[in-house]
Order: sequence, then C-alpha cells, then structure tokens
Amino acid sequence: MLEAMLSRLNRWALKHIGRDWLDYVASNTMTDFNRRWNDFIWTYDLQAIVVGIKDEAPDVKTITLMPNQLWKGMEPGQYIALNAKVNGEAVSRYYSLSPMEDDCFTITVKRVKGGKLSNWVHTELKPGMVLSIGQPQGHFCYRQQSKILFICAGAGITPCYSMLKSLLGYHIRPDMAMYAQFGAAQDVIFKDTLQRWRSEGLSLVEALSRPSAQDKASGQFAPTLDVSNIEALFPDFRERDIYLCGPQGFMDKVVNILKEMGYDLGKLDSERFVAHEIKPLTPADFKAAQAEIYFRHLDRRVQLTEADQGLSLMQIAERHGVPVETGCRQGMCGTCKLILREGDVVGNMLGNAVYLCTAFPASNKLVLDA
Repeated sequence: MLEAMLSRLNRWALKHIGRDWLDYVASNTMTDFNRRWNDFIWTYDLQAIVVGIKDEAPDVKTITLMPNQLWKGMEPGQYIALNAKVNGEAVSRYYSLSPMEDDCFTITVKRVKGGKLSNWVHTELKPGMVLSIGQPQGHFCYRQQSKILFICAGAGITPCYSMLKSLLGYHIRPDMAMYAQFGAAQDVIFKDTLQRWRSEGLSLVEALSRPSAQDKASGQFAPTLDVSNIEALFPDFRERDIYLCGPQGFMDKVVNILKEMGYDLGKLDSERFVAHEIKPLTPADFKAAQAEIYFRHLDRRVQLTEADQGLSLMQIAERHGVPVETGCRQGMCGTCKLILREGDVVGNMLGNAVYLCTAFPASNKLVLDA
C-alpha cells in the first residue's frame, strides 16, 4: 500500500514539478533519511517506474517507463540498458526506446527461450516497480536524409518505429517507406499503429515469413523480401538511405540482396543486439608492423607496430590514443561502428559497417569513416 502511494507521488512530482527542479531539490537535500524514505528521487542512480505493461503480440510486451530526474533525454532510435537481479544474478540487456510521450517512453521486450531478463520481464515485472536503467546511447538515429527506407523484422521494428513515429510529427517530413516482416499475422508488433499509418498514406509493406492459410487469404501481406521483388516493392530503393534492424539471419539476407542489386552499402545503417565472441581473428599472414589505419572522420593515421598484432580495431585505436566511441564492447550496440572505405577487415561486419570492438585488420592499408 505504502509502495503504491509512493509510486503515485513520484509520478506526480515528475509530471508537475519537473525533472530539472527535482534534480535541484534532491541534489541539495541528499540525506540518509531522505534516501531511506524515497530512494527513487533521492538517489544518484538513474531509475524508472513501470507505469504500464501491454501485451503487444504473443511473447511480446511493451513496457511504459517514467524515468526519474536524472534522465538526460534521448533521440529516437537510441536504446537503454535495462538492469535487474534475476535469481540473485545481476543481468543487463539492451532495448530500443520509443519517443517520449507524457514524460514516459516505452521498450518492447520479446520473450527469448532461455533469456534470463526477457523471461523475468514477462513473468515478474508489475506496474509500480522501479527498474535500474542506463542513459540512452547508440547512433542508429535519423541523420537528416531526404529519402529513407526502414527495413525491419520482429522486435527489430522498435528503433525504426521510434524514428518513423518521431518523423511523422515533423512539419517538413522526409520521403519515408517501411518494410516490416513478422512470422504470422498474430506476431505483428504495433499492429494498430501500422494500420493507421498505412491508412494515412505511409508507404508500408508488411510481410510474413510463416503465414497461415488465413493470412494468405487476407491479401494484406506481401511476400518476403528477395532479389526478385525488391524493385517491385520499392522501385527507388537505390536512392534511399536504409535503416536495417532485425534478427541476424534476416539482416544478413537483406545485405546480400542489396549487394546483388547494386545498392551502395555506404548508405546502409544497421542496429543489432547480438553479442559476438571477441577473439584474435587477424589472418596468420597479416603483419601489423607493415600496416596503416586511417580514421578519416578524425583525420588520424595510425602506423601499426608488432605490439598491435592480434588486437581488435578498437584496441588498436585506444592503444594509439585515437578517440573512437565505445559502448558494449561485445559487438552488439553499434556505438563503435564505422564504415569501411578501403582495405579489408575480418570479424564482425554487416555490409560495409565494421564493429571495431570485434573486428580485426586484414590489409596493409585500411580506411575507416563515420
């Protein structure tokens, strides 16, 4: 009872007093007593109250969260770390954010077989609970292009949905189109919103990889994307900057389609949350002492030495004082991602995108750019 009242009080304070004033008050009245009776406001940790939970599709829930006054803001397409203790073990996973509405944002969590945090969210999370979260991060965000195409599958729709929803509120909108793929009709995430967007004129193609007979008879869904139909579905796709997100197999397939169709992969941006094993993949015949890496966006050249042999691109950059951005260091979040302009790398790539933390040089001259 007291916890429910305190949760309502905190939500009222965030909504009516505002985060800036709460931050000022809390930082100047930080006492042990205040922290004991309300450790959501009187805290140095970013936290969020669970405001609501919605069943989005089978094994998919959308969680509405209201962050405390330590929230620094977000850009559509970014993600947060969600932290929890599951059976006594500290677990963190990354989830994309929806745009802020009424001082809240949402994350959409798909239950993963054997997934510690996703299963905990689906079985244990309740409105009113407080979660530990991280500040928004990531660069899978709209970059002012005039023509864009979102290609997504499953829960990978979340960051694309976030960007598209935000862009629809622009006074002058870019030319936008979306391809969204799911298993069956019952698996469609954000179903009502997608239907509304289509009725309002958005170029939106929905496809099913495992359609039922009823799904096929509905005539609502297109065939899945491949070399034979991408031009029919999106005749001007080569002119568009593409944002891609979904399961790894889906993204690999899309990249291969784009390559075969002559698309400029330098215009492709991608997001994924699958960890990659970090191991020295440098080819045996590659000699670091003969190689140079040029970080074009920073105008920094690095002449490698024997001590760089076997190091990842991120380790090399950090060893030589090149200020590359870092994130999860597991090849998941894409914070360190750069575009390969010249040369060869091995390890973690998607199209021309190189994940520095889990990729390794493989040619004597390497040019990377933002």
